[in-house]
Amino acid sequence: MPTLLEEHPLGASFGAELRGLRIAGDLPEDAFSAYMAAFHRHHLLLVRDVPLDPAAHVAFSRRMGKLELHAQSRFTHPEHPEIFCVGNYTVNGELRANFARGVEQWHADSSYREVPSAASLFYGAICPPEGGETWFIDAAGAYDALADETKLRIEALRTVHSLATLAEWGRQHNPDRPPLTEEQTRRWPPVSQPLVRVHPVTGVKSLFLCPAVISHVEGMAPEEGRALIAELMAHASQERFVYRHRWREGDLVIWDNRCMLHTATLFNHERYVRLMHRTTVAGP
Repeated sequence: MPTLLEEHPLGASFGAELRGLRIAGDLPEDAFSAYMAAFHRHHLLLVRDVPLDPAAHVAFSRRMGKLELHAQSRFTHPEHPEIFCVGNYTVNGELRANFARGVEQWHADSSYREVPSAASLFYGAICPPEGGETWFIDAAGAYDALADETKLRIEALRTVHSLATLAEWGRQHNPDRPPLTEEQTRRWPPVSQPLVRVHPVTGVKSLFLCPAVISHVEGMAPEEGRALIAELMAHASQERFVYRHRWREGDLVIWDNRCMLHTATLFNHERYVRLMHRTTVAGP
């Protein structure tokens, strides 16, 4: 019997709500193939009303490839270390999730790794009734819309992505955060990444912009490099390239880190509790 998955556009230039998909490791091959085709077609998928089941979340994610273990191991799920917990969730007064205060910070997950991640699967376990949105940028569409002379100017440029740079940015907005350990610094040294990346499956080009992670543009003076990143970021964050997701509990949003950027937004953390579960599929 053929697998029927309904695809409903989210209203942006990318992304679709996918209906009829069961989030489980034993999903039949035809259903999984249909899901992957939709993933490459839309770059971002929303599945609603997914039951809270961390084991199923991990098992389904593994169907897409090997899973990363996050650098901040103290904020991983106690029973499933592949799940990185995000929010202000506490147990007996102790923070059990990665909680960041501060301005929006566009990025692609794990860009500081030599081989950046392929995909992220983000689940709303506890969602505040207001705030706490996740915004997404169509980095491929943003690249396509650049003037030809700009494409030529940036085609061969490379940037250095650094976990230390990201940690310093984080401490500026969250002074209580501990600095990187020696092990973290040694395990994730700065890496060179292309400013224009090519998707390994579809061949689509996109802008690889992570302002808080990029320490500098290779071959450019620091001020010149920062100005270029800011110029490209201003272009990519235009409304026509952005989708803003308002979370409901049970939402699972899956996106392709190889052609998308995203950022969190603030919420009233003194009034509401937020807990999100994320698995990250290793690249390429």
